[in-house]
Amino acid sequence: MVALRVEERDDEVVFVLDEEARALFSAQNGDVFEVTAEGDKISLSKQANPDERFERGKAFLERYRKTFEALAK
Repeated sequence: MVALRVEERDDEVVFVLDEEARALFSAQNGDVFEVTAEGDKISLSKQANPDERFERGKAFLERYRKTFEALAK
């Protein structure tokens, strides 16, 4: 079972992940997660750091560039 424990540290309230939760979320120190709620369901999504987002965008554009070049032939 995945467990998130709530703790108060200094002036902040934080979630403490057990090892199973940390592995499930691929969580690293400093990661940022976006939380959304719909009715009685809560969703977490990991935000990519700017370098990761840039590299993914670059790879995406490279794939389409190759596709358009192939179509132009």
